[in-house]
Amino acid sequence: MIGKATALAHGAATIVNAIALGKGAAFGVDLWTKVDVELTNEPNVITVEIISDPNESTLLVEKTVELILCKFGLEKCFGAKVKTESNIPAARGLKSSSVAANATAIATTSALGKKLCDLELIKIGVEAAFNAKVTVTGAFDDACASYFGKHLA
Repeated sequence: MIGKATALAHGAATIVNAIALGKGAAFGVDLWTKVDVELTNEPNVITVEIISDPNESTLLVEKTVELILCKFGLEKCFGAKVKTESNIPAARGLKSSSVAANATAIATTSALGKKLCDLELIKIGVEAAFNAKVTVTGAFDDACASYFGKHLA
């Protein structure tokens, strides 16, 4: 069975930058990224379309999908078609990478009909960010602010 799912994650902004101290702090903001994931029967084939910025790199989204599939031992069973749309400008300090990783992890897990706890989803996104080389610190604080911040407001 091939699954589909959509997830939405919200942006964040930095209070304390983790580069200097090794620990950081951030808060959620009312900006968003929406990710649609459709599983395919083509293992190792992950296609990504970033609707709001077609020139943006898709590597982070690809790495996030790969890690979720591997987490469940399904990387040899499925591939994915992913579409993202966002009102968060990239590289402007609003945590667009953390948000994209969170939404992708949530949507891919849901498309598989599986569940992971909140922190597992966040940690997979952080690992994908390291793998895609879009973070220096891991951005765990940013990812948590994205994941939890909007829901606490």
